[in-house]
Amino acid sequence: MNSARTAFFIAYKSIVRGRKGTFALMMLILTLSYFNMLFVPGVFSGLLDTILAAEINTSTAHIIVSPQQSPVPRQFIQDQTQLRAQIATIPGVVGTVRTYLTAGAISFDPDKNGVFKRVSGQVIGIDPTDTEKVFTLHKYIVSGQFLSDTDSDQIILPAALAGGYGLPEPTDLGGAKVGDKVQVVYGNGVARTYTVKGISNIVFGPALVNAYITAKEADSVLSATNEASQILVKVNDPSRLDYFKARIQALAPNLKVQSYMDLLTAIQPLLNAFTLIAIIVSVISILVATVTIFVMIYVNAVNKRRQIGILKAIGIKEHVIVYSYVLQSLFYVVCGVCLGSVLVFGILQPFVAAHPIPLPFGGLTFSFGWMLITETIGGFFIAGFFSGLIPSRIVAREEILKAIWG
Repeated sequence: MNSARTAFFIAYKSIVRGRKGTFALMMLILTLSYFNMLFVPGVFSGLLDTILAAEINTSTAHIIVSPQQSPVPRQFIQDQTQLRAQIATIPGVVGTVRTYLTAGAISFDPDKNGVFKRVSGQVIGIDPTDTEKVFTLHKYIVSGQFLSDTDSDQIILPAALAGGYGLPEPTDLGGAKVGDKVQVVYGNGVARTYTVKGISNIVFGPALVNAYITAKEADSVLSATNEASQILVKVNDPSRLDYFKARIQALAPNLKVQSYMDLLTAIQPLLNAFTLIAIIVSVISILVATVTIFVMIYVNAVNKRRQIGILKAIGIKEHVIVYSYVLQSLFYVVCGVCLGSVLVFGILQPFVAAHPIPLPFGGLTFSFGWMLITETIGGFFIAGFFSGLIPSRIVAREEILKAIWG
């Protein structure tokens, strides 16, 4: 107990009598290091959240129900109306929508001279009213209007296929606009002519090249009745996806039920790259903080070799002196973490939350999970502990007379 008090007293006096300019410089370095350790992972985490939100709101929703795979594979989900009604009774389900997935070759004569441009893409049949409860597709219409449930000869084209939005040829139709006629030949050989009702401008994910027709029209094209290629479900609590999957699977044991997390293989390399970059930046920041504290403590201890020798001569144990420098180091860490937290959570995060960084697929805000914060603070304290322990032990081990004489 007396040793602890002595160590605290020595550390306190050393901090109080230290140079204010040196202390301020160290605080600046530690604050920026802590800020950097949170800032870069926070940006990447926020970016991934924005990307996932774009995927969920335009392509996958939270839960995807697909036709049965065994014992007999089926192309469509049968009696989708009844199944969706049952799913809607699950507490926490916000909405459901059915979709038809089919491929088509889309042709357009941009110059009206009989020379057609053709592209291939996925044509999705949707119920527009239900879709607006689950997706935000209608918010991406940059020209024209979104579909209505009664449309049968209308189509929504993505800008990536329509062309005329700064995209290079020949990957598009050369500038199809609202009101133009396009021809679609489906995979089953059915050919239809549609009027372009709207142009969507989704710039990320599968919906980038998806064209949309009504489910009513898809029923006609595919000779289907009350069926669906998928049923997409939106819930109010994405953290309980396993619960919702289990409840839906119980309603339809033969169908395939997945969450959007099961479909992340396309962006998994992006997730891995962001994670690796964040780890590298965090390691570099910890090394900067470690070296800063190490140098500070070592220089401080070397300059006070005579005082250390005198303390040892009057009976102060070596480990007490070492602990006093460790306490100094941890004090610097606490100050750096506090100042950095004020900078990140008191200034930066509220500002960006109020003014999200605009991106083509959504507004970017910073995301800081408790795991990230805990790991950052823990890494800082570990670095501070060893940065104080190692240099102080090197100096404190000197013989008393050698230390006193300098």
